[in-house]
Amino acid sequence: MPAVAAHVLSRSRVPVVGAMLLTLVALSAAPAEAIPAWSRKYRTSCSTCHAAFPKLNYFGKAFRNNGYRFPGGEDGTATKEPPVSLGADAYKRLFPRALWPSDAPGAVPLAIRGVSRFNTFQDDQTTTFEFPHEFELLTGGTLGETFSFFGELEVENEGNENELGMDATLQYDPRPWLHIRMGSLTVHPIPDHLRLTAAHYSAYDTRTTPGSMTLKAPNPNGSTATLSISAATGEDRWRFREGQAGVEVWGARNGRNNHGGVTWSLGVGNGQGLIDANDHKDVFARVAYKFGGYGELGGGELSQDLEFWRDDSIKVGAFTYVGKSTNIYAGSTLAIGGGAGAGIVNVSANSETTNTFRITGVEFDWWARDLNVFGLYMRQHDDDPRGTGESIDTDAWFVEGNYTVYPWLIGVLRYGATAQDFSVRPDPTTQKFLVPAVVFVARANIKFTIEAQARLDGPGKGHNRYLAAIDFGF
Repeated sequence: MPAVAAHVLSRSRVPVVGAMLLTLVALSAAPAEAIPAWSRKYRTSCSTCHAAFPKLNYFGKAFRNNGYRFPGGEDGTATKEPPVSLGADAYKRLFPRALWPSDAPGAVPLAIRGVSRFNTFQDDQTTTFEFPHEFELLTGGTLGETFSFFGELEVENEGNENELGMDATLQYDPRPWLHIRMGSLTVHPIPDHLRLTAAHYSAYDTRTTPGSMTLKAPNPNGSTATLSISAATGEDRWRFREGQAGVEVWGARNGRNNHGGVTWSLGVGNGQGLIDANDHKDVFARVAYKFGGYGELGGGELSQDLEFWRDDSIKVGAFTYVGKSTNIYAGSTLAIGGGAGAGIVNVSANSETTNTFRITGVEFDWWARDLNVFGLYMRQHDDDPRGTGESIDTDAWFVEGNYTVYPWLIGVLRYGATAQDFSVRPDPTTQKFLVPAVVFVARANIKFTIEAQARLDGPGKGHNRYLAAIDFGF
């Protein structure tokens, strides 16, 4: 039941100048999974680890699975920027009466990424320049033999305002096949931040918790029993594709004859916000097996200069996620007071919704010469996401094909659908998405994309978006 109260929550936004100043001083903030800082460390091309950045190829995945080190114990040989020693190796024999020796990157491990877009929106016939859409400061590297780190400080255009976001992770790597990640986590099995398109994978767009709802409050003048008040939530509404803070244990092993292999993860996260919105921690798990192709931990050999994207193999996996989300809705309206001469009064109302949900799904990733086809299916069950007592089941899936015509020219086609079964909704029960795109890799670190984002369901038609994007990093 709503109560008369005042509750104001808002998402902080940072002006351009303030964000840029913060970027200059926050040089230790942390990044995503693939950055030009590693190109400088190893004096190698972006194509060593990427089919087309940010999408990883077989070697990039093995590099990540080894704790951001070259596979097969070749990291020391492959490193071209000598690290700074933080203690002699002999200190290992003195431990625990001495600090365990380590090292730090020999050069400041920073990289920059810029993304700009030109958009055309079909519904209102408008065009916009987003130059830039986002600007990222990235960092990543290793600290001695058993620690690695990565992070990102990002300024992004959101509704004509500049919004600041950041991620930071420290990872303990006691074995090449075992890692403990502490900080920002990626919980979905197909990382959304490694996609080639501006459009997100449709299965991750599902948000069952509403951004606003209508609340009731007593009318002070008694002309009606209640007032209807439009209320919004200042909490971050939970969504599967987004990262979160937590701890994850994960690893990989090669399969037979060092081909393919298994990857797995088990983690605990806040689930909602940098500081959790409730007292409940979310848990998730994933396991996948790759048949054929390059080993999940590699084999020591370096990536080939030609056909660096090919990895004839198929991977299948399953995943699950169980959590709880909490949102507080608050709003107010003006009304005439109840007594003589009371005048205009402000009436406010708030309400809280708590929803328990679970996700189960399967994934696949198939590589055959120049073609890569991958996708997933997931079902999400929400107990009470809208505070009405009505549960919601959501089925979502997508399939994407990438075809490499030339190393610098890639065709992309994605189709997906999201279906929800609750009764009162502004959108159709089933939404269908189609995303065709062409990617031009002008240089190893400069990429151009032409893309369309189309809705194929009836109510969604006429709301297509067309864009051209520029993406570069150094």
